[in-house]
Amino acid sequence: MIARSWKSGSYSMGFRFSAQSISPLAGDYARTFISTACEQLGIPMNIVSLNIGSGSQKVLLFSNQGGNRNDELAKVPIWEAKIDTTAPGQPAGKFFVFLKVNGTPYRTEVGNNTAIEERLLFTFDLMVQGDTRVLGKLSDIDAVAHRIVHGGSRYADAVEIDDDVEKEIDRLGALSPLHNPVQLRGIRAAKTKFGSTTRQVAVFDTAFHQSLPREAKTYAGPFSWIKEGIVRYGFHGSSFRYATSRIADILGGSADRKLILCHLGGGCSLAAVLGSKSIDTTMGFSPLDGIAMCTRSGAIDPGILIYLLRTGINVDELDRLLNQRSGLSGLAGLPGDTRIIIPEAEKGNDRARLALDVFIHRLRAGIGGMIASLGGCDVLAFTDVIGESEPSLRAAACQPFSCLGLKLDPKRNLEASGDTEISADDSKVRVFVIESHESWQVAQEAAALCQGG
Repeated sequence: MIARSWKSGSYSMGFRFSAQSISPLAGDYARTFISTACEQLGIPMNIVSLNIGSGSQKVLLFSNQGGNRNDELAKVPIWEAKIDTTAPGQPAGKFFVFLKVNGTPYRTEVGNNTAIEERLLFTFDLMVQGDTRVLGKLSDIDAVAHRIVHGGSRYADAVEIDDDVEKEIDRLGALSPLHNPVQLRGIRAAKTKFGSTTRQVAVFDTAFHQSLPREAKTYAGPFSWIKEGIVRYGFHGSSFRYATSRIADILGGSADRKLILCHLGGGCSLAAVLGSKSIDTTMGFSPLDGIAMCTRSGAIDPGILIYLLRTGINVDELDRLLNQRSGLSGLAGLPGDTRIIIPEAEKGNDRARLALDVFIHRLRAGIGGMIASLGGCDVLAFTDVIGESEPSLRAAACQPFSCLGLKLDPKRNLEASGDTEISADDSKVRVFVIESHESWQVAQEAAALCQGG
């Protein structure tokens, strides 16, 4: 039984606030990559991890006070705020803001016409105000870690943000129009709020894929494209880095393990990982490539683009069409959210069924391509919100690979929660659901940079 008690209050900027109190969630902790300097000196650290995606904004506060060993950052944040702009059941003209404070949930609302900067400034203040307060003042925060989708070939590691880094993030926004521009706005909002005493760190999705071999990185266009930087970069790197590490925690490290990771969220991509190194991935020069996604088309015949341009569509219209009005949403004529589309398909909505069938077909083809790159598969893992929450999609994605001895346990798959093996005992391929901790991974990399200098 869930015990409920409601509180109320008010904050500036006209936001309405309410809180729901239930038993705190059980937390687990994991090893981090903070440097030995922090461990030896026991320096308290508070790191805000800021993740602004194509359909959501997440602000999480991680601390090494209360970790399970060596004062490391705990995996479970002490404070978090999430806005999901595509979630069903939102109030008219509003977006819900869901918060957790040391495991206790609260909820407030923001206008759906508020700018990202306003939402962020509001959530930052909630860390130090009212029932959701966990810090005495915002200056208690040591660093803000920003997940940045596109870092090009320049950044292989986390970097402290200066004017040159901002300019590069802005330049690469042309290749990641749903992410880099809004993430740059997040950087500037954080700088305004926290001032010069709080370090701002960028952690790039593309960094994990720096290990791609040149045959996987290179497009079969003119050779001059390579010098121009028109190559495959790959994305979702922080998610893939965490899932790779977590699989190693569970199964033990292996330089020869053939691991396929399926990051299925607002954006979707796969990675083929040999040991701990990415050797292939489905996204490419931009996050528009690869399998079908919630609002993005994924890979399509380039001839379609030439045809559309010749018949009168302009470049900006084409950008919006492929990034915002395609994928599950474009085919189903509904918001690109499986929580809406799957029930509609089950009720007989033919467009919703077609959207799901296309999504599954492209996902299966992507998995098959990763198997070819690796020369087999030892472990298949699903992560992020769709990968973790939709057992029917996982089962459909895995079904064709029974020819390789892959076999799911239906009960394990249906009941999967957290980090769970869902393959049958006699499956030749081990299959896992890995809970996404992308924001935690970003915070760890920022903490390591801060402690290193």
